[in-house]
Amino acid sequence: MKIKNILLSFLVLSFLVSSCEKDFLETAPTDALSADVMFDSYAGAQLALNGIYAKMYYFDGDGLGHHGAAYFGNVLDIDLMGEDMARWDRGYGWYAATYGWLSHRIADGSVNTGRWGFFYELINNANIILLYSDEIEDATAGQIANVKAQALVIRALAYHWVVQKHAKPYHAGADNPGVPIYTEPTQDGNPRASVGEVYSRIMEDLDQAIEYFNATADPMAQQHISHTTVAVANGLKARVALTMRDYSTAISAADNAINQVGAGNLFDVATLSSDPHRQFNNADASEWMWGVMITDEQSAIYASFQSHMDARFMTYAQLGGQVMLNHELYDAMSPTDVRRLWWVSPEEHIDDDDFYMAYNQRKFLSKEVGSMVGDLHIMRLAEMFIIKAEAAARSGNDAVAQEALNTLVSNRDPAFEGTTNTGDALIEEVMFHRRIELWGEGFRFFDLKRTGTPLLRTAAQGHNMGLANIHDVPVGDPRWEWYIPQAEIDANDNISSGDQNP
Repeated sequence: MKIKNILLSFLVLSFLVSSCEKDFLETAPTDALSADVMFDSYAGAQLALNGIYAKMYYFDGDGLGHHGAAYFGNVLDIDLMGEDMARWDRGYGWYAATYGWLSHRIADGSVNTGRWGFFYELINNANIILLYSDEIEDATAGQIANVKAQALVIRALAYHWVVQKHAKPYHAGADNPGVPIYTEPTQDGNPRASVGEVYSRIMEDLDQAIEYFNATADPMAQQHISHTTVAVANGLKARVALTMRDYSTAISAADNAINQVGAGNLFDVATLSSDPHRQFNNADASEWMWGVMITDEQSAIYASFQSHMDARFMTYAQLGGQVMLNHELYDAMSPTDVRRLWWVSPEEHIDDDDFYMAYNQRKFLSKEVGSMVGDLHIMRLAEMFIIKAEAAARSGNDAVAQEALNTLVSNRDPAFEGTTNTGDALIEEVMFHRRIELWGEGFRFFDLKRTGTPLLRTAAQGHNMGLANIHDVPVGDPRWEWYIPQAEIDANDNISSGDQNP
């Protein structure tokens, strides 16, 4: 029997890192912990959770080199494969093949293999936590429920990523082949479940997580920003429901998340005008629902997200890998929209300064020049308003869509007087603001795929057409699906070459 290549030793759960909060994560030798020891106490269970969250940002290579960046390397992939993130040049080559629509169609490539393995490691670790959580001896029922809820959210997030990548979109047919499902640790590989089965698993996990969170003393309690809450579970449910075109569920789940976090926590015009970049590298920012805090010791240096985004100093971004906003999208923004500060305007462009290239991004910057350190968010409140607006607009509920969009945009543009658009024009307006608001946060490729929108890249948008390689991809083209990694086919008795995506 072949050993399934995605199975991860439980020891990965114990790769322990220090935190800026003294008591957040105690340290222990990585070879000194096992499942039976770790789950003999609530403190041990917290170590397991902390380990799985650390995996979200910890760089360990995995054969990816400086494509690594853990979860946030995936975020870069998804925006670089859209039309709204333009790449200046090849630089040192990292992410260039992703931008060129090459990496995801190389079955034995490091990016494809590493990304798949990353999410299945999260799934396997979540399954281990779920398997042992009932055995925690000194935990209350509420504490056990919290541990289970967080593991379920992680598993749901991971399955949502892999099914969006490696399968046809949900609306194309629930019977299409999806990805393998695992609900417990195993050395036996499972076949590809259907797309519908994977989405059912995701939604069941999220509903169960919400139930578990609500069984705790405080469903919104967070030991740390890296830990999930009932609001995060609802936020992810809204995100998944939008992907499924289940608009009523998307609206209700987004509403729940908004109410739980508080609409008043939206960034406002004054905050974004005075300190726009600080809101995206600081875990204390009001909109953040879920994220990670990075210290100097935890920084992946050149492999970090900041290295690929911040061109102010010697980073991969400055060495030719600068990323820019779609020029046409920027030019269409209201001149009073404070989000313009997230990019360098053409008027600010300085010919001899690589950072101040027109349209270059400055939304995601390191906390200090030279440090390559900055906190990173996974979910924030603005996304919930955008989800609610889009779901309402697509389901014909124009009034609800207008209200949600107006709330968000009025906190971005002091001259915004509210939309009066309805129908298709309202949908188009919502999507315009979604593209601006969520730029660089890992959505554009998925948005094109789920909405049935063809890819179209042009020089007028700012794309390096030679490096972009693929300029247009029609709806339904097989290139929208990432290949199943060859390593998975070789190691899994239940997946053969005949199961590969066309």
